[in-house]
Amino acid sequence: MIIGCIGLLGYTSLSDAASRFILDKVVVVARHGVRSPTDDHDYTALTGQHWPKWSVPAGHLTGHGYAGMVQQGKFFAEQWQHWGLTLPLHQGCPARQSVSVWTAPDQRTQATGSALLDGLFPGCGISIAHTQATADPLFDASKMALTPPNTALILDQIQARMAAKAPLIEHYRAAVALFRQAVCVPHSASCAFLDNPWDVTFTDNGQPKLVGPVAHAASMAETIRLAYSENLPLSEVAFGHVRQAKDVGALMALHAAKYDLVSDTPEYARQGGSLLMTQILDALTDEASRYASHLASPIVLFVGHDTNIAQLQTMLGFNWQLAEYPHNDIPPGGSLVFLRFHDATTGKQFIQLSFMTRSLDQWRALTPLSLQVPMLEADDFHKGCFRSDDKTLCPLSPFVRQARQQIKVQDKSFILFQ
Repeated sequence: MIIGCIGLLGYTSLSDAASRFILDKVVVVARHGVRSPTDDHDYTALTGQHWPKWSVPAGHLTGHGYAGMVQQGKFFAEQWQHWGLTLPLHQGCPARQSVSVWTAPDQRTQATGSALLDGLFPGCGISIAHTQATADPLFDASKMALTPPNTALILDQIQARMAAKAPLIEHYRAAVALFRQAVCVPHSASCAFLDNPWDVTFTDNGQPKLVGPVAHAASMAETIRLAYSENLPLSEVAFGHVRQAKDVGALMALHAAKYDLVSDTPEYARQGGSLLMTQILDALTDEASRYASHLASPIVLFVGHDTNIAQLQTMLGFNWQLAEYPHNDIPPGGSLVFLRFHDATTGKQFIQLSFMTRSLDQWRALTPLSLQVPMLEADDFHKGCFRSDDKTLCPLSPFVRQARQQIKVQDKSFILFQ
């Protein structure tokens, strides 16, 4: 058996075998890879400029995005193997029950799941699973309005965040000016939306939406990030106003505002993230739930959207700042990684919670990833946690207990994984 021929092998190096803490369970919630814009059809009318054309339909994973997620899967395999995860193999491939991959129903999430598997287990033909419906309660709970949202509490929390930065027009004045310079036709009436007053409204199904500059600038900023990550010519990234990664980061401020002011509010996060959080915790504790067949595998992957990770991040109280990205930003391929270790001496269980993502330039160049050239990573560290070699470990039981206290919507009322 040749090490590195496939992603994960039933093999542990001598140094890893001697480690006291052994990885035995992986749960990942990943955002899809680089996609084309989903709502750029009115950008030209809004800004007075023609935005770049993409080679795939709106919202689809690109070939560049697929290749990057294959690399990410390969990196995960190398890291998990380094920390002692072993799987039984048959003809070089793991048994089907060793890996569970459930994706949101969109093309970009399905394709990302397949790409991760191609990196983890190339040539093994392991398939993903997803609902045949257009929405999935695990990823779309808020949009589906599965339970009536507490809009009064959500509004109170959003208004408190807005008040902390009041007046918003002053707080974001520099960000709006920079964005206007980058995407709007100079000396014209374009980009009138950037002058709209800040406010918050609710959709018919109870989802909060920011009104004002962010209403369009958030998605435009994401499109600029995607164009840079896709390796489009710099002349097509913010109309030539981006020369390097830090320029993209600066233009992401209004995108970050959408998450800081709305998406990361606790009640809204609990409304949307509780069902997925329950499955994660049940997987980490080997809970004998009715969904155990999906959660008992040593590797459990969920592939969704940045909104899903934002909800979980808020419920967990886990924050990060990585490279040129804004605070708590979730780039394409960004992943919440839950790793369960056991103490080989005592049997006690620990968890490492990380957020991992590629840098903008790693995406743009499709830089091969390895333990020597890793993804960006932030580890959750709080009272009771400790460092052991290259790991950040926290006792599993308190982590699970505290996370379960954040769950608002119980999964007993819904049928999942269908």
